Amino acid sequence: MSKTFIYCRNSDINAFEKGSSIETQIKKSTLYANLKSLNVDEIVKEQCSGTIPFERREQGFELLKKVKQNDNIICSHLDRCGRNTLSLLQLIQKLKRKKVKLHFVDLNCEVTGSDAIGNVFLTMLSCFAQFHAEQTSQKMKSYRERMRSENKFAGGKMTFGYDKDENGFFIPVEKEQEVIRQMLLMRKQGKSYRTISDVISKSTRKKFPLSWTHKIIQREMSEQGVA
Repeated sequence: MSKTFIYCRNSDINAFEKGSSIETQIKKSTLYANLKSLNVDEIVKEQCSGTIPFERREQGFELLKKVKQNDNIICSHLDRCGRNTLSLLQLIQKLKRKKVKLHFVDLNCEVTGSDAIGNVFLTMLSCFAQFHAEQTSQKMKSYRERMRSENKFAGGKMTFGYDKDENGFFIPVEKEQEVIRQMLLMRKQGKSYRTISDVISKSTRKKFPLSWTHKIIQREMSEQGVA
């Protein structure tokens, strides 16, 4: 007996763009299932980036192992399954071989069938999905560059030696700045990065990996205009 699965995905990019929520995806997919006389057996929810190939996602991988011939997977939007044209088309081919039906609510059809027009339409929309993902990536990159140019926190891991105020501006952390000054002094004395890493780790009782030590010193020397 065939089963019907609804697949929903959300990501940090969605939160950034304030896009559709998991709840909205479920409602749209459930309505589609009712219109197609499909009984929903399971709803699969996932939190990950759309750039990750479907089979490499935790829930996506489990779903691919679970589905069998004549089963249905319903997804509200094309980019919930993938934002990369090649990986999305590979997913469709894989489901075709397993004779699993993949439906997209925004296309209002099954895309794993033999309909030529549907396949062409899917390829075109896949290209647009990838283009949209690249545009979003470029927007986020521009945003981070602008924040850095204004000496503001741009997200990610906080820069060692600094914190941020209520407006997002960097403010020095004296305790960490003291560690940085010690690093720079040792480097000027000709100490190796390995030695500095070991000494600082021991004195602060906090692990300072060699790569991290090198990065901090190079950053500070660059800002001071030291070659």
